[in-house]
Amino acid sequence: MALRPPHSRFGDGVRILGTILIALHLFLSAWLVIQFEGQYTEGQPAPTKIKALVAIDKEQTLIDVEMENSTSFLLYMLFRDYDEPVNASQQNTTQDNSSDDSPISESNDEGETIEWLKYGRNATLFSLVFLCVIECLIVAGIRFKAALRTIALAFAVSCFLVIMPASYVLDLTGFDGDDQEVDEAEENGEDTLADETFVVQTEQGALAHRQSNVEPSLLPTGIRFDLMFSGYDLGLVEPENYSSVRSEPPQENESDADSFVEFQSTLDLTYGKNIPYLSLIPLMWILLPSKPRDSAVTSGEEEE
Repeated sequence: MALRPPHSRFGDGVRILGTILIALHLFLSAWLVIQFEGQYTEGQPAPTKIKALVAIDKEQTLIDVEMENSTSFLLYMLFRDYDEPVNASQQNTTQDNSSDDSPISESNDEGETIEWLKYGRNATLFSLVFLCVIECLIVAGIRFKAALRTIALAFAVSCFLVIMPASYVLDLTGFDGDDQEVDEAEENGEDTLADETFVVQTEQGALAHRQSNVEPSLLPTGIRFDLMFSGYDLGLVEPENYSSVRSEPPQENESDADSFVEFQSTLDLTYGKNIPYLSLIPLMWILLPSKPRDSAVTSGEEEE
């Protein structure tokens, strides 16, 4: 007695309809859910906590942000004042003048950013359509159905579990495909992901002796990033002490030591709660088998 039921036209119709309904259900649901939770552990803004929930679907990114113990953070932002040194401003002016001599096309290229999340959405949408089309072609009698089914399902799963989270991280860090910028950041000990999740977008050069760290780990439903960002905020230092703080970290008994700020956070990237419905598709392959290739060839010969 065969373990699998025999092929039937009714089973083909149910299998195609089920695949389309699953793809449509996933199309209308959230594809990626991001939970962010961070806290200032050192410095004047401590112990402010920031929580954020981000849901990404086929066309929108919904964000909900909540802040706890925000009084210290508001006072921190109220009292910090960073004045860019004169030498730095002159250097920036010189760089701006030199950049004016370069062709306009180069400046336009530098200003362009790659929309990684858009590419991730397009790839995921294509995978769902491709999955439905392959199932229809299999009923029509296409060859290599097992390989095509496996490729289509694996591509759809990888879009939800790998491509969408990766595109969000690339979009968050603003990576534009320039390997030289990545190498320079690594040489300087910077980590762009930790920098982006640091709540206060400080001015360039406002943090001295900054350190950042990112430690990824796997979750049952996604991936987690443990992030740390710290440094001495020159916005809390007198302008005449900028050079001394930049050259050497202040001692504990010095007043400038109070400018130290540390922010620790976790970033969880998990797939949407409806993504496990993809597991029903191979189950339908077993319970509702397609027509074997041999029987298709036999029926063709009998008609001749």
